[in-house]
Amino acid sequence: MHVLLYRVLPFLLYVALPCFFLIQMWFNHTTSLGKWILQAALAGLYIFDLFLIGLWPIYCGYFVRYFLMLLLVIVLIKSSFNIEKDFFYKLSLKSILFSFVYLSLICFFSYRIFLNLNGSNYSNPVELSFPLKDGNFYMAHGGTNEAVNHHYSVPAQKYAIDILRINALGLRANKWYPKDLNDFCIFGSTIYSPCDGTIVELLDQCEDLEPMIMDVKNPAGNYLAIHKSESEIIIFLAHLMKGSLLVKKGDMVKKGQPIGRVGNSGHTSEPHLHIHAVLNHTGDLLFKGEGVPITFDQRFFVRNDLARFHGCN
Repeated sequence: MHVLLYRVLPFLLYVALPCFFLIQMWFNHTTSLGKWILQAALAGLYIFDLFLIGLWPIYCGYFVRYFLMLLLVIVLIKSSFNIEKDFFYKLSLKSILFSFVYLSLICFFSYRIFLNLNGSNYSNPVELSFPLKDGNFYMAHGGTNEAVNHHYSVPAQKYAIDILRINALGLRANKWYPKDLNDFCIFGSTIYSPCDGTIVELLDQCEDLEPMIMDVKNPAGNYLAIHKSESEIIIFLAHLMKGSLLVKKGDMVKKGQPIGRVGNSGHTSEPHLHIHAVLNHTGDLLFKGEGVPITFDQRFFVRNDLARFHGCN
C-alpha cells in the first residue's frame, strides 16, 4: 500500500498524466477549434492545479513546477498552429460524451484552483517569529481550506502548518527515496521559540520512527505547548526529536530561544515541523479547541510557499 501511495501514484500524477497531456497537445492535428479549446483547457487546468497544489519537494523538486509550466506554454502555442478556425465539430454520441467528460473535468480542476487561490482568507491572526533558522523552508500544508491544508477539518488544527527544509535542488531530502532520517534536510534542525511565553505541556518520550512508520497511538509524538505571553493563545509544536527538548513544564521562554529539535515522532510519514495555534484550552490541544491563524513577519503561508531565513528573525 505504501508503494502504491508514495511511488506509483505520484508517478502517475506528476509524470504520466502531465506527459500524456503535453504529448496529446503537441501532436494535436484536430480541425476543430472547439475541440482544441476543450483539450487545451483540460491540459492547462490540470497542470496549473498541479503547479499550485502539488507537493513538489517530496516527489520531483520544488523548481520543476516552473519548468512544467514553461513546457505547457510552449506546447499550447505550438499546437494552436495545427488547427483550423472552424469552431464546431461533427456531432455524434462519441463527441457528446467527449465534451461531457472534458467539461466535467474542467469544472473539477477549476474548482480546485479556485480553492487554492482563495486559501488565505483569514482574520485576527497571531503574529509569531518563524521557529526555524538558516535555510529555505517549504510549506507542505497550510491555508484556509482542505485543498491546500489537510488539517483544516480539525478544529484545533484549522490553520496548522507543516514545514519542511529544502536543499538547493528544491528537494526535501538528499535521496529520491530516503530511508534514513538523516537524509531529510530538516531532521535535527534546531527549533526556536516563536514567542515569549510559558511551557504548559510537553512530551519527550516517543521514539523517532523510520520514514513511513507511523505511531497512531501518539499522533503528535513529542511536542511542546507554549502559552503565549499576554494572550489567550497556546502555540503547539509537534513531531519533535526524542531527548531534544531543552525546557520543562512551567519554564518561561523568550522569542528566539532554542527549545528543541525537529524529529520524526508520532503519526507522521517523514520528518517535519507541525505548528498550530489554539485559543487557551485545557483539554486536548491537538484535536479540540478553536484554531487561530498564524502569521510570520505578517505573512500568512499556504501550501507551496517558501520562506528563507538566515540568522535571527
